[in-house]
Amino acid sequence: MVPGRWALALGLFAVAYGTNVSTPLLLLYERELGLTPWTVTALFAVYPLGLAPALLYAGPASDVLGRRPVIVPGLVLSALASMVMIAGADSLTLLFVGRFLLGAVSGLVFVVASAWMQELGSADPMWAARLTGLVMYAGFGGGPLISGALGEWGPSPLVTPYLVHLALIGAALAVVWRVPESVRRVPGRRIRPNLGIPAESRSVFVKVVAPTAIGVFGFPSLAFGLFPVLLRPAMESIAIFVTGIIGLLAMGAIVPAQAWVGRVGPYRAAPTGMALGALGCGIGLVAFATGYWWLLLVASVLMGVASGLSMTSGLRFVDLITRPDDRGALTGAFYAVAYAAMTMPLLVSTAARAVGFSAVLAVLTALGAALALSLSRSSRRAARAVGTAGLT
Repeated sequence: MVPGRWALALGLFAVAYGTNVSTPLLLLYERELGLTPWTVTALFAVYPLGLAPALLYAGPASDVLGRRPVIVPGLVLSALASMVMIAGADSLTLLFVGRFLLGAVSGLVFVVASAWMQELGSADPMWAARLTGLVMYAGFGGGPLISGALGEWGPSPLVTPYLVHLALIGAALAVVWRVPESVRRVPGRRIRPNLGIPAESRSVFVKVVAPTAIGVFGFPSLAFGLFPVLLRPAMESIAIFVTGIIGLLAMGAIVPAQAWVGRVGPYRAAPTGMALGALGCGIGLVAFATGYWWLLLVASVLMGVASGLSMTSGLRFVDLITRPDDRGALTGAFYAVAYAAMTMPLLVSTAARAVGFSAVLAVLTALGAALALSLSRSSRRAARAVGTAGLT
């Protein structure tokens, strides 16, 4: 491994771990603060709102200033976000602030670390995308598993899970300085917010990259942020721990998903991911309708595979169409769409006020299947445009 790459991986893992620490604990906040299901999904959904300014500036800023000057403050802010969550144990306002900060932090770190990892070089063009996804999803899965167990049975359940995250951030800050800087600063170049989408590739971004990005967090967010809330009565006293297991299963599914993308290419894997996400949503609907909460375990695996296929495919598409000077910006555009889809639980909860959860989830399942068919056609056209050799 290139010197310093393991240090960057640790920083990426620490931030990813912290983003999902609070997810199983939302059920605990619901009980302790007497929150409604809609408020719980709103707490989950405020996370991507913090991404907007971070995604707008993080990529372009790192293209100009360098990767490290953006990553290090992001790690510090990640620790600050956990401190706010600890202070917000009895304050809904602070919980919203903490979740917002977590979103801003992930926007800073994930975008820049993804671009930085790609620039550290490898003989395998898919290697960086797979490693980035693997490290992120290991953090995404480890966070809810450990916080779910600590939240269910550990001491100080609204404090201890965040202390684990703070320790990881401390370790990352101690070693991230060893990652070789990959950006050469050009005097006079300004930081201009942009999406980094080349004019000649705009159609590929709109028809392939953006829909693929929806699959990264759109359906999996339902597994984390909505289904456990809806099925909590059926899970009784183990709801918090089961939510952590759901997170682990979903994120653990990234490993086989990444291997599959490497074999068949992202232009085939992207629509498959969307189809599996729709299937997972349908199984979640059945679980809600019947009260068979264990079906969520099956749904979470499908949604995790869908997310892994979409993440690795999307980052590979970004790598193929980007210009070197705009890699950070275009990576940020990809993540902007991916994280916007994390508002799915709140959108479903809001629409369900009028027609009920079953109807909304049924429509969402059908829309996911339709988008998979559309993505299948558009990704094949994109494969012909860039050459299938570059997509394997």
